[in-house]
Amino acid sequence: MDLDILQVFQREITCAICLNYFIDPVTIGCGHSFCRPCLYLSWEGALTSAHCPECREPSSRGSSKPILLKNLVFIARKASLWQFLSSEEQMCRIHKEKKMFCEVDRSLLCLFCSNAQEHGAHRHCPIEGAAEDQRDKLEKQMRSLWDKIQENKRNLIEQRIVINQWTDYVHLVRKRIRTKYREVHPVLYEEEEHLEKLRKEGQDILQKLRRRVAKMHEKRKQLKEMCKELMDMCHKPEEELLQDMGDLLMSCTCPHL
Repeated sequence: MDLDILQVFQREITCAICLNYFIDPVTIGCGHSFCRPCLYLSWEGALTSAHCPECREPSSRGSSKPILLKNLVFIARKASLWQFLSSEEQMCRIHKEKKMFCEVDRSLLCLFCSNAQEHGAHRHCPIEGAAEDQRDKLEKQMRSLWDKIQENKRNLIEQRIVINQWTDYVHLVRKRIRTKYREVHPVLYEEEEHLEKLRKEGQDILQKLRRRVAKMHEKRKQLKEMCKELMDMCHKPEEELLQDMGDLLMSCTCPHL
């Protein structure tokens, strides 16, 4: 393939945010495409309404998933992988064959080695297929994390509303108590005692609400960190992705909010 054409092709399947091949690509209204987690995280940190990270055109939160782009990325990754595996240093040293992936002990073996006694009963599959399956799992996990981030956001908004309503309510009750006492008698010291009790009760509840909000902010931070960790894993080369997966999906299981 001509070098210029290759560069254009690679540019078309590269996310302008992370500068890697697309992961779970989405296309927004202006026509630009990005990794879904990259786009959502960039919008999440924006102080204003959603804009395209590339052309800055206002954009709807809704987006479509371009299957063609995902297929092209898969082809590009597969080509890079086979070029890598065809290199002499990546061939099986004994049989000079390309390697496959053993799902049990997460190792890379050639077809002959995979039939050896210690691996014969294990399930083996081509590296590119196994890596794509793992990426699909990571993408689903990132979508689940994103749903949790949005749920957390809604809960934070609701808690702020509750705090404002509670503050207004306490202020109103104190005002009514003061007015009522003054109607009964202009000099009743019990008024201050009742108001102080109400103030303490109001402050206690307000502190609990604020602690809950602080926990939500901390959970939000954890969810974003998990999402970024999964994103980094998705961008690893196939052979590294397969061998490093380990318990990553288990450790990034969405925590209860």
